[in-house]
Amino acid sequence: MQMPKEWTEAEVPEGGTLLRKELYEYQTEKGDFLIEVYENLKGEYYAIGTPIGGDKLIVYGSNITVSRALALSVVMEKIERE
Repeated sequence: MQMPKEWTEAEVPEGGTLLRKELYEYQTEKGDFLIEVYENLKGEYYAIGTPIGGDKLIVYGSNITVSRALALSVVMEKIERE
């Protein structure tokens, strides 16, 4: 068996889904936010942002995009609008 060069070449058993997750910390005057970006094997991305600390949990999310940068931008814009 030849070793895959990229994570997207991994053989996923039928019925399974493999996602890669990256973590970002977005710092703003409103507070600090953890943004998680997920990438699937098709090269699609979505992001979810949550406040770090605080007394309320608000979840900010993007739609599925073809760009990591776009998913991040959508979440940061939603945080700023709040």
